[in-house]
Amino acid sequence: MNARNQRPGGREQGNASVDFILVFPVLLMIFFGIIQGSMWYQAQNVAHAAASAAYNSARVDNGTPGSGQAAGYQVISNQGSTLGGASVTVSRAVNQVSVTVTGKAPTLVPGWGGPEVTQTVSGPTERWVNR
Repeated sequence: MNARNQRPGGREQGNASVDFILVFPVLLMIFFGIIQGSMWYQAQNVAHAAASAAYNSARVDNGTPGSGQAAGYQVISNQGSTLGGASVTVSRAVNQVSVTVTGKAPTLVPGWGGPEVTQTVSGPTERWVNR
């Protein structure tokens, strides 16, 4: 073959497909990682909203741990399947209320239960004080 018949970079023909094969799985992992991260973040937001609602319901003067749990589960049920296997734990003392919401975020990986999500909200109770 003489110099006139050779194309520039003649031996590197098909190099783009090899690069694509090497880079494509990395791009897919980044893409699905972003989606999984956003699903975890949404589950964190739902858990925090449920904990806040439970706290606000249990901290009032006549509030009970049961009313706090009901309010927390109501927020979780309104969000659909965003937080799986959720549990709402409310402990109320005379001056303090603490609420912990735990569950699992949805996942894209079959067979994996998903990342654990835990949110805790605590604060003082509402009460009348005579002076």
